[in-house]
Order: sequence, then C-alpha cells, then structure tokens
Amino acid sequence: MRFKLNIPEYSIETEYAYTHDVLNEQKRFPILTIGKDSYIEEAMVENVLDSQLIYNLQIGRYSAIGSDVTFIIDLNHDYKRVCQGRIHDIPYRRPELSRRKGQIIIMNDCWIGAKTTIMSGVTIGNGAVVSAGSVVTKDVPAYAIVEGNPAQIIGYRFGPQQIEALQLIRWWNWSPEKITSCAEELYGDIDAFISKHIDEATQELSAISPVDIAPIEKHNQGEEKRLFYIPDFEQDYPTWPRVIETYIQSYADTNYELLLYVEEDDFLQHKLALLDELFSKYEDANCYINLYVGNIEDLRTILCQTDAYITNRSLNNVICMDMADLFHLPVYSSVDMPVFHETAISHMVRKPTAQTPNNSLNLDTLKTITKTLGTIQDNQDYLQNTIIQLSRNQAALDSTIDNLQYEILDTDKPVYPIIEPIENTISQIINEGKSMCRFGDGEFSLIAGKQRHRFHAPSLQLTERLLEVLHSNNPHILICISDMYGDLSQYNMDGKYNIRLYLTNEVRQQHYALLDMNRHYHNSYITRPYAMYADNHTSAPRERFAALKKIWDNRKLLIIEGEKTRMGIGNDLFDNAADIVRILGPAESAFDRYDDILAEALKQEKDRLVLIALGAAATVLAYDLANAGFQALDIGHIDIEYEWMRAGDKVAIHNKYVNEAKDGYMVEDIHNPVYESQIIAHII
Repeated sequence: MRFKLNIPEYSIETEYAYTHDVLNEQKRFPILTIGKDSYIEEAMVENVLDSQLIYNLQIGRYSAIGSDVTFIIDLNHDYKRVCQGRIHDIPYRRPELSRRKGQIIIMNDCWIGAKTTIMSGVTIGNGAVVSAGSVVTKDVPAYAIVEGNPAQIIGYRFGPQQIEALQLIRWWNWSPEKITSCAEELYGDIDAFISKHIDEATQELSAISPVDIAPIEKHNQGEEKRLFYIPDFEQDYPTWPRVIETYIQSYADTNYELLLYVEEDDFLQHKLALLDELFSKYEDANCYINLYVGNIEDLRTILCQTDAYITNRSLNNVICMDMADLFHLPVYSSVDMPVFHETAISHMVRKPTAQTPNNSLNLDTLKTITKTLGTIQDNQDYLQNTIIQLSRNQAALDSTIDNLQYEILDTDKPVYPIIEPIENTISQIINEGKSMCRFGDGEFSLIAGKQRHRFHAPSLQLTERLLEVLHSNNPHILICISDMYGDLSQYNMDGKYNIRLYLTNEVRQQHYALLDMNRHYHNSYITRPYAMYADNHTSAPRERFAALKKIWDNRKLLIIEGEKTRMGIGNDLFDNAADIVRILGPAESAFDRYDDILAEALKQEKDRLVLIALGAAATVLAYDLANAGFQALDIGHIDIEYEWMRAGDKVAIHNKYVNEAKDGYMVEDIHNPVYESQIIAHII
C-alpha cells in the first residue's frame, strides 16, 4: 500500500497524527505522527499491512523532509525461501520466523535531502543530515552527515563537545515562547548558543527529582532490569496487548520488571479493567509487572530509573525516545518482531539517577573550547565545515543559487516564458469573454507523474488531458502559468522561499520542455492576490480583489467546486453576482468523477459564467466547457485567499477545505439555507 504525504511548512503547530483507514476496517491508523514545525515537501510511504504488524512513520520536531523522499517499510522479500515471488492462485504466506523491523523514526532537527530512500526499521538521530539521493539502510547517529548507497557517515555537523552540549541542551523541547525569543540565537553561532544555554541545561538535569516507584521484591533468576512502557489505550490499533503478552512470554522466571505508566484521567477505570482482563489470562505466569498510576509532569523523573524504553505509535513517542536518549537507554519498538532482542537487552545497564548525571560536561573545558572553536586549523576541518554549511538546508540553498541567474541577470535573450500582466488577463476575460485554464506546481507535477498536493493522484488519463490543455491554441482560452521564472521582487520572503525550493533546475527544465518560449501566457497567480505578495500588508490586495470582482459583476454564475470548498459562503466575494447555482464534486480526486461532473455542467445555461475550483480537474473542465461554448474560469484558491486577507494571515477556515494551513482538512459541516438552495447537483 502506498501513501503520499505533503505537509506544508509552518502547518504543524503541535504534535499531529495523519490517519487513514487500513485493513478494510473502519478505523483510523496513524500513518504518520509529526512534531511541531516539521514539514514534508513530498514523500511516498510504501507499507505492507497485515492484521498483526502495522508500522508507521514518526517524525520529531523542527525536521525538514525534502522532495521525492521514499520510506520503504517492511517490503523485503524472504530471500532464504526457494521462491521469492508469488505463485498464481496460492495465497502469499509471510515468513513467521524471520526478524522483522518496520517503524521508521526521524528525530528532531533533522534534514532529509531530496530523492532519499529510507529503509524499514531505521532511526535517524537528532540533528542528523541525509544528503540528497542517499539510501539509508541502518541507524544514523545524532548530528551525523550521511551520504551514498548505502549511506555512510562522511562527517558530523559539529565537533564532539558541541554535539554533547546540544544533546544536553535539547533546544527542540523548549516551549514555543522560548523558541521564538531565541530564534536569532538558533540561527546564529553555535558556540555562542552553547555558551549561553549549557549552564541552565546542566542545572535543570541535575535538579530532576525521581518519582517514587513502588518497589517489587524479586525472587527469580538473573539480575534486575526494568523496562518502561506507556500503554496506548487511545489508539485504534493499540500495541499494548502485544507488548504485555510478549513480555510475559519472554521474561517469566526472570527478574525483569515491566513498568507500565497509566495516566489518571476520566477513563482510568476503563483502562485498568482492560489490563485486568488481559492479566487474568496469565494468572499462573511467574513474572513481574509494576503499575504507576498518576500524572507525571516530567517523564524524565521516571525514565531516569529504567533500563530501556519500549515505543508505541502515539504522538508523544518521539518525545519519550528523546528523553530515553538523554539517559542513554536502549529503545525497543513495540511493532517489531520480536519486540525484545535478548542479545541487546542483556547489555542494559541502569544509568545514574538525574541527581548525578554522567553526561554532564566539564564546563571549564567547554568554555575554553567555545573561545577557540571557529578557527580553522587544517584543511580537513575546513572541508568538514564546508560540508556542514551546505547540508543545513541543501535543497533550498541549491535552488536559490540556481535561480539567481534568472532573477537578476539582465539579458536580451529570453531565459524565461513570456507572461502577460494580470490586468491584461482581466481585461480579456471581461471585454472579450475569454475562458481561463491555470497550471501551477500541482498540475506540472501531475504531468511529471508526481503528486505534490493531496487533491489528485497521478493518472495517465489526467496527464494526457493536462498536456492537451497546455498545448491548446484555442484563441478563446487563456493558458495561465505561474509568474516565477524570473524576477521575484514582488513576492514576500515566504513566497520567494517556496518558489525557489520548488523551482530546481531539474523542474525548470521540465517546464521549459513543455512550454513554448515564444507564446504569450497569462499569470496563474491571478487567483492568489494576497498571501505571497510583498505588499500584502497594504491596501493592494483589496484593490486586486476589487478588480477581480468586476469579472462577475451582475453576472449569473455557475460555481463548480469540491463539496467542502464553499466559495463565497461567509464572505461578500460574490455578493455582486446576479444569481448563483452550484454543482458540487468530491473534495479530493474530483477527476475520478470527471465525466459525470462534465455531463451535469453541460446541462446548464450557457449565459452563466462558470467558476471552477476542483484542483487539477478544474484546468481540464474549464477547457472542455470553453470548447462547448461556455465562458469558464479555473479560479481555485481565490476564496481562500480572500478569507486570508480578511483574517490577516494564512489560517484554517473552520468550514472550508484548506490545504495550506494547519488543520485545514478538518472541516465543519454547515447549515446555510442560501448555500443549500444554490446546489443543483452533488456528485461524490
């Protein structure tokens, strides 16, 4: 099974789970859990699902995942069998005895370069960098820089003492307010940052006071070791029954102890009843299970007294893994087979409690290092520093450098497509009755066989239709592309950054191969008058919207949109129209119902101006309706941009589908008699 992910920058404000129905069950499985301010440009998760083992991808805070990244989860063949493939009419049997690792963990402050492949069972440590195009087959240490196929360590972002200090400070666990107040330091000199914050971090760790854990008097064989686990009762696909049962089966007659932490809340009695039901199946088992019931403000106060941490799929798992790493505890995946690996566990050593941490730094040494670091001592140090600097945000840096020649060079030779001013486009729509089809990064990605946004999955038919529209010479149809190939001075920093990050040299050449450099295109940003412009804090956006509103002034409208788009509802965007009727299509993958939507649209009066917001399907639909004698405009984004202008920021709209804001997919139902009376067809 494949899952495509695109998590925009700044869209995750706290730990978040992306869920999907799997195994034909009416449950939501957390395909991905992701921490604050992490993002994914574009990734594919390839996963094998069965009723026993379901793996997911977990990402910590402030990590960046580039484009075309692939996560391959548990897809290895059992190569020791006689036959590695499938046999016709014979159900495939998965190997029961082979060791299976699946959960992929990316910790905090990581950078995963474009076109990287990460294999099943890999954990990438805090601060690590994976160079573009690498294939990662084994765990990556904290702050390591890896490269190649298979990926090998080629250096580290910082020196050993600096890394030790950063692992102690762990700035990614600071409060959002502290992160904001220290932003300049986080983007500044490493040694100044360490010097300012190391004392506080050391004192904070030393001040941790362990919670009281009820002691268990043990009389079985072997040394005493404590495994810590938080049962995930809230999950639709919980791991806790398997973890507890596997522990009982593995460690009966030993002095191992399984410490379960159960939060005290309104569901406590129900959770305890579930545990009692499971324990009743093993009344005769000779093993030790300890239960801590309460509310622990700082989990470090309990983790510092354990020998290992067992994961789950919950939102706080990476946070707990980070705390376990602070105390150098081994981490075991609750969804791996087997859960417990005896050889590894036999080497567990109880770490000192927080009052006497063994990972504190010699502060005098650190201060001396802080004063001297930054001086290049030999060519090897210089090379390593260069690699570090280039790796911090490789894709953005490379794309920015590549784009400079197009943004600032003054040359008579055209190096980018010809794009008409938006004023000319509006004039031709109003005065000449022309239709409009827009191509943005989503449409060009679909043509290339990639999914950049969740609205549509690539398909051969959609690609062929988009190419047909792009190369159309119908004089009554305006073909629009994004005005991003040359000067970007009119856009704000976020706009420039996103354009540069997307428009790599490879993507630019793909576009150029599809475009006629002598043709006059129109600007697809016509429907995006607010968010990306440098003057969006002035009256300019309202003036741009005022010009657009003239297009439908006193016109009868046919709006064709996704069922959760609701253009003009709750605002005055279309108040100057004479009349509105609506055809609703699917909120996603509207092209799957394209023929039905087109057939319904063709039944309507041709004197109606057709406004369409259906993702990439709108580009094709506007083209077909224009050829059928309608004036049709692909006008997606315009309503959301209008809402953002009114709100003063890119925010989620509680009753409208927004793909560029946190929680934008969580859309409330509405009961609006006017809106409901306008709906003449609902195709889902």
